[in-house]
Amino acid sequence: MGFFRKNKHNIEEINNDTMDIDMPKPSEDDFAEDDTPIEITREEFKKMAEENFQDAITEVSSDNDLRDTDETDIEDDFDFSIETEEEPVRDIPLDLPNPEPEPVKEKKERMTFSEFYALHNKGCRITLTSLAVFIFICLGFYVYGCMTIPQDVIGRKIYIEDVNVSGLTYNEALLKVKATTLLDNCNITVTSHGRTYNIDGLDVGLTARTEDTVAKAMMYGKTGNVLVDGYVNTLQLVKKHTIVPSVNVNEQILREKLAEFGNQIHGELVEHKLEIGDGVVICTPGHTGFSGNTDTAYEQVITAINNEDFSKIRVTLDTAPPKTLTEKDIDAFTYRNPSDARYEYSDNTVTVIPEEIGRYLDIEQTKTLVSQLYEGGEVVKIPFSSSEPAVTAEVLNQKLFNATLGSFKTAYGGSTANRASNVANAASRINGKVLAPGEVFSFNDTVGKRTVANGFHPAPEYANGQTVIGIGGGTCQVSSTLYNSVLLADLSIVTRSNHMFPVGYCPLGRDATVTDSGLDFKFANNTEYPIKISSATGGGYVTIDIIGTQRDQQHIVHFSTSTEHKNGNTIVYLKRLVYDENEQLIREEKLPTSTYMPH
Repeated sequence: MGFFRKNKHNIEEINNDTMDIDMPKPSEDDFAEDDTPIEITREEFKKMAEENFQDAITEVSSDNDLRDTDETDIEDDFDFSIETEEEPVRDIPLDLPNPEPEPVKEKKERMTFSEFYALHNKGCRITLTSLAVFIFICLGFYVYGCMTIPQDVIGRKIYIEDVNVSGLTYNEALLKVKATTLLDNCNITVTSHGRTYNIDGLDVGLTARTEDTVAKAMMYGKTGNVLVDGYVNTLQLVKKHTIVPSVNVNEQILREKLAEFGNQIHGELVEHKLEIGDGVVICTPGHTGFSGNTDTAYEQVITAINNEDFSKIRVTLDTAPPKTLTEKDIDAFTYRNPSDARYEYSDNTVTVIPEEIGRYLDIEQTKTLVSQLYEGGEVVKIPFSSSEPAVTAEVLNQKLFNATLGSFKTAYGGSTANRASNVANAASRINGKVLAPGEVFSFNDTVGKRTVANGFHPAPEYANGQTVIGIGGGTCQVSSTLYNSVLLADLSIVTRSNHMFPVGYCPLGRDATVTDSGLDFKFANNTEYPIKISSATGGGYVTIDIIGTQRDQQHIVHFSTSTEHKNGNTIVYLKRLVYDENEQLIREEKLPTSTYMPH
C-alpha cells in the first residue's frame, strides 16, 4: 500500500510555510460500504496509486502560492514507495481503513560493565560448581567400577545375541546358550558392482562356536589392567554390551558361492582354446570374465560375519582377460613323440591302448601365427608335422592271445567225489588269469586258502610221509598239471617243489606240490606279450592251456630225464630242451631236481 513519507521536512512545516492546499471534503457517499468489495491486483493497485500522486502534484502546481515551485522539487521532497509482505499479495478491496501508526519502542538501557562483570562471575561460579559435582559423581562411579570388577562370573549387562548371560559362570552361560540357537536361519548377502547375491547360511555351514563365544563373553572387561577394566565395568553400569558369536564356515563351499556370484556379474572367463585338428592346431579366441580369484572377497565376508554383519557385505570380485599364448605354449601343447600301441591290464582283462602319432611344430612359423590370436579375433590354425609309431593297435590286436604256447592234461576219474570237487574248484580259480610280460604267477595267492568257506572238501593228501585226509586234497593235481603246461610253453620257473611220494597222474619229476603252510608254485611270463591261463575240467580230466602270442621263432620243448636211487630214495634229474621249427636246439635248461621217498 502506498503512502507519503516525510523526507527532509515535516508535513506541517510545508503546510504552514509554503502552501495552503484546499482539499475537497469527503461526502457521506465516499464512506459508504459496498456489500461487494472491489478486488484489484498488485499491478492495478500500483498504477492507481501513481495516478493519485500525479493528481495531487497537479493540484499543488495550480495554486498561486506554489507557482514558483518546480514539480521536480516536490517529487524530491516526497518519497513514494509500495511496501509488500514476502507472501504473495492477495487482491484486496480499495476501501481499506488507514492503518494505525506503530507505537515507537522505547530504547532499552545498556548494562554497565560492573553489572556485566558481576553477572559473569555469578555464572562462572555456578558452572564450576556444577562441573565439580559432575566430576565427583563420575569419579565415584569409576571407583565403584574398579572395586566391583567380576572375576569368576560374566560382567554386567552382557548379552550373546539376545541371550542375557550377565553374572553367570562359564558353565552356566554355556548351558544357557546351548539351549538356544545362535545364528538361526542366518543368511549372508553380498554385493558387488551394483548386484546382490544371497548365500544360505546352511549351505556354507555357518554355525556358531558356542564354547569360544561364551569364553569371549567371560573375558570381556578382564584384561588384567585395573584402570582399563574399571572403566569398562563402569560403562556396563549403564550400557548394554552384545558379544558377537564366533562362527564356523565351510571355506571351500563359501569360495564356490563367491565364484558363482563372480560369474553371474562378469560372466565366465574363457581362455583361448587349443585343439588338435587334421594336421593343424586350432586356436579359438577366448573372452574376458570373472578372474576366479576369491581371496579378497572371502576375507571380506569373514571379517564382516565376525562383526555380526551378514547383509550387504561389499566384496571385491574382479575380471581378467584370457591368458596371452606364446609359441612356447602352443609347442608344449602340440609336441609329442610317437608312441607305440600297448597293452594295459586290469582285473584279468587286457586292453589295447592305441598308438600315438608324433607331432612337431615350426617354431618361427608358430610365433608369427600365434600373434594373430587375440580376444574378439578370428580362429587361428597352426600346421604341424607328423611322425608314425612302429607298433599300431591293429598289430597288437592281431597278436593278442593268437596261439597256445603250452597245454597239458591229467586224469582224476578214479578220485572220490570230494577230491574231484576240489580239483574242479582249484581249476576254476586259476582259469582266465592274465599275466603281463615279466609278471610272476603264485598258485597259492590265486587259489586262496583251502578251507570249507572257500568251497574245498576233505580228501586224501600226503603229509609227513603219510597219506592223510585233509581239506583240499586233490589241489596238487591242478598245480602239477599247470607246471607241465608252463614247462611246455617255455616259461620261466621261479619256485617248485616235488611231492613226498611219486604221483600217478604225471611223469616222474614233473609234479608240483603246494600247501597252505608255505609250499607254493610260481612261474614268470618271460614273453613280450600277455599270456592267459585257460583251465577246465570235464570227463575226468583237468586240462590247462597257456595262451599267448606266437613267437617269431617257434619253441618246441622236449625233456631229458635221468634217475638215481640213493638211501632208498629216488632222485630224478630233469632237463628242458628247446628246439625251433627246424629242430635246431635253441636252449638247454636244467630244471629243479626231484627226490621221492618210497611208500
